[in-house]
Formats: sequence, C-alpha cells, structure tokens
Amino acid sequence: MTGCTCSRFTPHYCPQCQALAARAGLLLPTSGAIPPVATAPTEGSEAALETTLRTYLASAGYLAYHTHNSKRSAPGFPDWAVIHPDGGPLFLWELKSQSQSAQPSPAQRRWLEALSKATTVETGLYRPSDWPRMQRLLERA
Repeated sequence: MTGCTCSRFTPHYCPQCQALAARAGLLLPTSGAIPPVATAPTEGSEAALETTLRTYLASAGYLAYHTHNSKRSAPGFPDWAVIHPDGGPLFLWELKSQSQSAQPSPAQRRWLEALSKATTVETGLYRPSDWPRMQRLLERA
C-alpha cells in the first residue's frame, strides 16, 4: 500500500490505513495508548456479545475473522478466529446467548473438541503447484 507507515511491530495503524478501515466500518487504534476495557454486554444475546467483542478487538488492534453468513459453509466451525498481530494464542471461539437452552450443535461440539486438541498452528501460502507439498504435510499429521 503506497503511503502506509504502519509498523509491523505494534498494533497501531497509520492515517491511511485508518481511513481505509473507517470506510469498511472498522475502528483501528492510532497510538500506543492502552485500549479501554470493554463493558459487558447490556443484554444476554449472542448479538450483544458479538458487538462488544467486535468493538474491543478493533480498539485493541486484534485481527479477527467472523463468517457473517455460513449457510453454504461446512457446519460447526467456531464463530470467531482471533489473534494479535504481534502473535500469541490463536483464539477460536463459538458464541452463544446467555440462555441455558443455547447449546452448541453436535457439529460445533465436534469442532471445538478437535480444536482443543491442536498442538500447533501451521500457516502457509499455497498454489496449485504446491499440492505435493500440501499432501506431504497432511500425511505427516
């Protein structure tokens, strides 16, 4: 990105990236100030928790992924993937409302159980010509 002055060593962003994020409806931190602690959701709905989480993650500089419409995706994968750009744990979270009747589906339980047993996270950029390497990685696991 031309004109970007973001540091890869801090979770704070330059004015150009701030403007791009604002156009996408996101707020990014601009200084080294400690982000405010987010207040707990005012209601017990999943949507309220999601709003609180989204606001906090943006103000604290986290990278987060949330599938907004998973209707055509494989069932069960957690709602949120969250990591700080400086590293640390990769959080994979399923959100539910406060209601005791809001329970994870069998597919969600299966994913959460399998993910809780993960010992490492491997990342990579692959192209079709990399398939033999990808296959070796999968067979090694």
